[in-house]
Amino acid sequence: MPEEPASYRPLPTGAHGLDREGVMRDQRERLQRAMIELIAEKGYPAVRIVDLARLARVSQPTFYGLFAHKEELLLSAYDQTAARAAAIIGSAFDGEGSYEQRLLGAIAGIAELAAAEPDSVSLLLLGALGAGPGALEHRRRLLNALELNIREDRDFSAGQDGADLTAKAIIGGIREVAAARLREGRGAALPGLSPQMCAWASSYPQALPAGLGAPHVPAPPTSRSAAPRSDRARRAEGRLPGGRSKVPRALIRNSQRERIVDATATIVAERGLAATTIPEIARRANVSHQTFYDLYPSKQHAFLGAQKVGMHEALRVTAEAYAKHAPNWPAAVAAGLHALIGYLTSAPAHARLILVDTFAASPDSIQVRSSAVAAFAAYLQPGHEYAVLRGSRAPEIAGEAVVGGIWQILHHYVEHDSIGELPRAGAQIAYFALTPFIGPGEAAAAALAQP
Repeated sequence: MPEEPASYRPLPTGAHGLDREGVMRDQRERLQRAMIELIAEKGYPAVRIVDLARLARVSQPTFYGLFAHKEELLLSAYDQTAARAAAIIGSAFDGEGSYEQRLLGAIAGIAELAAAEPDSVSLLLLGALGAGPGALEHRRRLLNALELNIREDRDFSAGQDGADLTAKAIIGGIREVAAARLREGRGAALPGLSPQMCAWASSYPQALPAGLGAPHVPAPPTSRSAAPRSDRARRAEGRLPGGRSKVPRALIRNSQRERIVDATATIVAERGLAATTIPEIARRANVSHQTFYDLYPSKQHAFLGAQKVGMHEALRVTAEAYAKHAPNWPAAVAAGLHALIGYLTSAPAHARLILVDTFAASPDSIQVRSSAVAAFAAYLQPGHEYAVLRGSRAPEIAGEAVVGGIWQILHHYVEHDSIGELPRAGAQIAYFALTPFIGPGEAAAAALAQP
């Protein structure tokens, strides 16, 4: 029989020198490790109390003596890893040296932790898919705390007439690069990427150029508010005429599919995926339950359908605006980003679904998002040639990191019910996208030139 892993080995019976609190701490730690391992193996929704107790070598009554339910255990495991990450970053920023040296120390420390404990850091950066709003709230708190380290160390907002989102975007970019490697099982590569990530983050100067301040947003709402319906959703609400119809069946099916994905996006925006039900989707979409199941086997599939529609539209409008300015790459990037923001503000329910709720859905939804990130990053590739023409070199991960940073900014406005303020943040978002490739001065000029 193979030897039992030391991390799950229970304390010996009889005298072991630990008081009751020490025994309970050991049991809690074993359960936390078991939760992290089982989430990585089969996803949070499939994890059962009996599985956790068996792997951690504790009884189920012991589990319930320590945790009220599995979500409480999940959040304790998340917070335990978050505390370690925060300590690493805090120690680096409290040390000696320049801002760049301390930033590199923080990034390298997290990269080493990710390489050593990929499952724990994956939980930290991605959250537990399917775990609901509690895990997302803890994730948001962690990102805010990490952002504060950068903001306090280097006052990005000094003297500006609006919000400076650079620290938020830097955290989003580093998270994107790290999470992608962890998803692909390449966490061991992260320590070697630390200098690149630091060089990218350091390309943004302390002072934000004049005219680029973004709107401040209020504290996040305590409950979801209903997202206004998009024009597309309103157009799709009506049922096609009943009875015999000359409308081609393919067109009927397409109309039904559109109504279902728009209803799904609207309900998820209002309540979250966990509280969304198939009967409510069918009612809002004006289709029968049978029609729903003919098109989508489950609400998760309808969610993926809505996510793909939202991503496709976001990419389409971005690509069309980019193409109109393609000979002038900085102008093309700025135009594409303004078009993207225009789409998101016109379809707030789809914006919330693709930017916020994706992180609580499923591995398939993360894969859809990953493909979209790669597609958006492709439009930044010409920036490397621009950098060379100017006698510099942008880090290879710059495009990927920029998209992650922009995603974090968009997520921030949508999560805070401030999507209507996004157009006024567009110039700063364009500046953030261009700076690593063409420098802050030229990037600011291109961002401000785009109406």
